Amino acid sequence: MKLNVLTAILCASGCVAALTSCAPQAFTMNVEMRYPSSTGISFDGKSVAVVYLDADAARDSVFNEYLANGFASSIEKDYFGGEQAVSLYRMNKNLNADYSDKDSLRHFVMETGDDIVFVFDAPEFGDVSISDLQESASDNSTYYTVSTPVKIKLYAYDSMNKADTVYLWQGNRKVVTTVPYTSSLTRSDAADQFWTKLETPGEQFGKASAKIFKPTWKAEEFTFIYYDSPQAWDTASQAAYSFKWKEAIEAWMTLLDTNNPMKRSCAEFNIAQACFLNGEYALALKWLDRSDADYPVSLSTNLRKRIQKAMH
Repeated sequence: MKLNVLTAILCASGCVAALTSCAPQAFTMNVEMRYPSSTGISFDGKSVAVVYLDADAARDSVFNEYLANGFASSIEKDYFGGEQAVSLYRMNKNLNADYSDKDSLRHFVMETGDDIVFVFDAPEFGDVSISDLQESASDNSTYYTVSTPVKIKLYAYDSMNKADTVYLWQGNRKVVTTVPYTSSLTRSDAADQFWTKLETPGEQFGKASAKIFKPTWKAEEFTFIYYDSPQAWDTASQAAYSFKWKEAIEAWMTLLDTNNPMKRSCAEFNIAQACFLNGEYALALKWLDRSDADYPVSLSTNLRKRIQKAMH
């Protein structure tokens, strides 16, 4: 379950426990809300796949596999609590395909069944450069420094985004590694060994590529409504304060069987807000509609604006 919250502070005076008044009470929480990165791609409520293309070159395949792995692990850390939630695919590159074309990316959406697809094109390596023999200051060992430039292209398509566009990011980097010298090692051998050492730089470049998708965070206030009785109001409020949205919703659900439209509306409003905080925007809107139909509360307008903004 994706959580869009980190911390909360009870702002209303007094505690959530039952009070003596029979009028509705309220408590406010400061919630750290997660928003999309500057790229505009939102991951909330969406499944994600990362595809890396293989141009039938062994060195490309190794580098791109670790590039995609590093990228996927960073997305999982930032948006899925570190859980393995991003699907990873290796696919052969079609040399005649235009991966900046929507049809090509839609094909990957259909193939993977995921909402957002990131595609790493096969890397374009330049000429290999090999240094003269160098000596380590720490242990006097000798080695070659081997490097090559590489061009990386990343395509992205969000099938749930109304913009219906293909995003492209590309850049040039330099892959550098060292090859220990032995008496039997030639410069040609050093170049060959270089291509077997692409796992670490590939993963590092993948993680670096994911940085532009890091979410932004903003503290916002959310107010929940409760009554002094029955006990379920307090139970739900305590659960909400601890970010246990499922438990809070279950408690509020027990309060819907009442002839008092105002109390029922307040419970429905709280359910809508809990759904919103849990990233379930469509469900939140349905519960807010029910609340407004029963007895519109003053907090409804602001919550509706938040839901609509999140859904677009």
